[in-house]
Amino acid sequence: MKYDYSKNVKPWIPGLCCYTPGKTIKGYVKLASNENNYGPAPKVAEALRKAAGEINLYPYKDLELRKKIAEYCNTAPENIITGNGSDESIDLVFKTFKGPVLSFNPTYAEYGIFSEALGEKYLQIDLEKDFSFPLERYLKESRKANILLVCSPNNPTGGVLTEKELRRILEEGKTTVVDEAYVEFHGTSFTPLVKEYENLIILRTFSKAFALAGLRVGYIIADPKIIKLLDRVKPPFSVNAFAIEAALAALEDKRYMRETVGKMIKDREMLYKALKNKYATYPSESNFILADVSPQRSEDVCRKLLDKKIIVRDLGKYPGFSGEYVRVSVGTTEENKKFLEALKDL
Repeated sequence: MKYDYSKNVKPWIPGLCCYTPGKTIKGYVKLASNENNYGPAPKVAEALRKAAGEINLYPYKDLELRKKIAEYCNTAPENIITGNGSDESIDLVFKTFKGPVLSFNPTYAEYGIFSEALGEKYLQIDLEKDFSFPLERYLKESRKANILLVCSPNNPTGGVLTEKELRRILEEGKTTVVDEAYVEFHGTSFTPLVKEYENLIILRTFSKAFALAGLRVGYIIADPKIIKLLDRVKPPFSVNAFAIEAALAALEDKRYMRETVGKMIKDREMLYKALKNKYATYPSESNFILADVSPQRSEDVCRKLLDKKIIVRDLGKYPGFSGEYVRVSVGTTEENKKFLEALKDL
């Protein structure tokens, strides 16, 4: 039977851009997806082995995980809801609260994809030419939006908002979302402000610092009234049993996470200095560094590195900005040294 989907599909769906994940090739050094290449704590693998005997059961430890997350974030379980990575968290917020959504450019591409997939208008303002945050312009544009979204540290620039800037945004009284996916690499969270501002929603993840990207565990920190609303929208059992066990085990060994994060922060400075000697490079509070490789083409730089079995993220051009951009994730110390050797030949 021939089916003409065009008569039934939502009219804006065919025009959406698809998210393109970072390339993975076995045997190559991958510095493209902001992963923690040290891997998770050893306790995680043991927890997953034990969990294999219960895969016939629906996940039943969500409350236990929320309690452990609350301890880690110095808040209460009723301030927490878990999700299938930060991506589901973003989706939940956009399904629950009315748009339009305001963010900035450049930032994580999925914000625009999620909002537009739901039929919501997605607004952006350009960051300053040095990728710093234009607070006054953002506040002016916020009059047109109902959801105010900021990423701090921001992907791909690595920049952060100050508490003073966030308070100015929160005082607008609109639903305000802060994506803190990379907060462990910065060290300062806005979580304490949840007690002061009922309109603040913070997104966090186990994918980055805790090295659980393949298992997809995220969470939201917000006022209990917001959490209850989000819980009405969230599908049941969206975080699988393996993911929950892995997250619980990771939280049992926070020292391991902090050790690997500490190594990456130290090496981040080394990579930044090396890149800055060749290209316009931007300070980062995350586990990656953004560099403008022009007048070379980003595509050519990435291809030359790929020839040396090193994968970095080709970001190309950003609308409103001159330059050719490449993002380099901080890998293990051994991987970073291989990248620096390859960098000498570019």
